[in-house]
Amino acid sequence: MTDARRFVGWDLTDPFARAPRPVDEAVVDGDGRVRFSQRVWPEPRTGHGLDPEALAEAFALQPGDVVVVDGPQALANPGERVRDAERKLRAPGRTPDVLPLPGAPFAGFVRGSVLLFAALRAHARVPLLDLDTPELSQARLFEAFPGATWRALAVEKLGAKASPEGRARRQALLESAGLRFLDAGTCTHDQLDAALCAWLGWRTRTRPGDVTTVGLPLTQDADGTLREGRILDLDRGVQAAPRQR
Repeated sequence: MTDARRFVGWDLTDPFARAPRPVDEAVVDGDGRVRFSQRVWPEPRTGHGLDPEALAEAFALQPGDVVVVDGPQALANPGERVRDAERKLRAPGRTPDVLPLPGAPFAGFVRGSVLLFAALRAHARVPLLDLDTPELSQARLFEAFPGATWRALAVEKLGAKASPEGRARRQALLESAGLRFLDAGTCTHDQLDAALCAWLGWRTRTRPGDVTTVGLPLTQDADGTLREGRILDLDRGVQAAPRQR
């Protein structure tokens, strides 16, 4: 059992889509039990904005929550077309040095995610690694890229993530790594990505030596813009330890 009450994972969607999909949420308790729910994006403002207070309310947290998000936390450094961490982990979504306008592939997703991180830091006072604390154990808001972490966890090809076989294999991996799914049946691939994010947060408190970060430290411009930021991942030299019975 850990001191943190909950470990939360969010698999973000595009809030600027014509019909935005809910965000799948996985909540892992200190004993590794997983429950799923969903969050709903607030209505965008004119000019492709999202009200920071509305974001903080829609994604409200409990004291002590450790949150890991499948979505970029900040923009690239000036003059860069992609963040260092995204390049190294081969993320399909590339975050530029300015907030992209919705329309192009991943643009609305990137814009919404960066705005969400800024809102949670400003209004929920959730500490981010590097900018608010140098210690992994003290940060409570992280970014993950599940595609990279699944590759680190797997010892063989997992199959397409949306296929029944691919989903079953991914769920089995998380179960062998200590999670217990309380909902019956095989999870959706979005739920599994959210659960993987929550599992990484759980790992920062239960087996911190197994976790690493990739990319450049998070910084803040004079105008408050957040840039770069490290992505949480499983250390490539570590295999997930089986659950102790």
